[in-house]
Amino acid sequence: MSWSSGAPNKLPDNTEMSLRSSAGLSRARRLSGTHIAAALLACWMSFTQAGEAWPLVVTADQSGQCAQALSKGRQQERTEGLANPFAMLNWNVEKAQHPDLVTAFAAYAERSDLIFIQEAVPLKKTETVIAQSLYEAFVRGYVQDEIDTGVLTLARTPHLVHCHLLATEPWLRTPKATSVTLYPLAGSDASLLTVNLHAVNFSFGVKEYRAQLEAAAELMRAHEGPVIFGGDLNTWSDRRQATLDALTDELGLTAVTFSPDHRTSRFGLPLDHLYVRGLTWLSSETVQVETSDHNPLVVTLQRQGS
Repeated sequence: MSWSSGAPNKLPDNTEMSLRSSAGLSRARRLSGTHIAAALLACWMSFTQAGEAWPLVVTADQSGQCAQALSKGRQQERTEGLANPFAMLNWNVEKAQHPDLVTAFAAYAERSDLIFIQEAVPLKKTETVIAQSLYEAFVRGYVQDEIDTGVLTLARTPHLVHCHLLATEPWLRTPKATSVTLYPLAGSDASLLTVNLHAVNFSFGVKEYRAQLEAAAELMRAHEGPVIFGGDLNTWSDRRQATLDALTDELGLTAVTFSPDHRTSRFGLPLDHLYVRGLTWLSSETVQVETSDHNPLVVTLQRQGS
């Protein structure tokens, strides 16, 4: 299944599942035939094409409109939202190369309310990999042999806004994706802003790295509700970590800590991170796995003051 500009560019294939599509679109599953196409088109029209159609989807070529879309999303009336507390997973799945990755992911997904995935790719699968449906927000980054790789955000509740951001690897000239989503919160007028980022990796300095972070930071500055920022942030050098620390300190974000800390590291520095604002964590753990070159981060989050 492949998506562009926030809408399907072909009809779903019942035999094709994905770590960016296998978990989503529960409403579409209850329909069939031409009704599927109609539902998908209605739900996933891009912001630039459909104006006030919900969710608002701002594609990478229109990313300058993201702040406006988020502002509209925060004003949208809502009747449901993400539960409090809620369970979250962050995981770089290494393009699902390991044969047991789908099974492992399904086990995590069944007990998660919010999921950040990096290096998500389409997978052929004859059965649904998780029992409960999740709503997807995928941003395509690198494409190799006509296979999309990107970042995927999944949630137990539909998002109000989804923005696609792209940065460019300085050496390879390939795109690195960021998925920005806005969610309603159950029992609250506030909204949750999430930023799922796969950071540029190969660079001499930190100019491009800082620029990618700053594009997301601009959106977080304007948001008054809870925030989750994280992903594979590729903090493999002291300069990169210092750049990240300076930005998160300025934004008032707090790093989720892990003990014991089994996060995947390079040169003694962890690569994967979760930062929060307006939230506290009730539990946090890292799980050592063989199904990816990154270990998943699993946390339970609660709104402050609740």
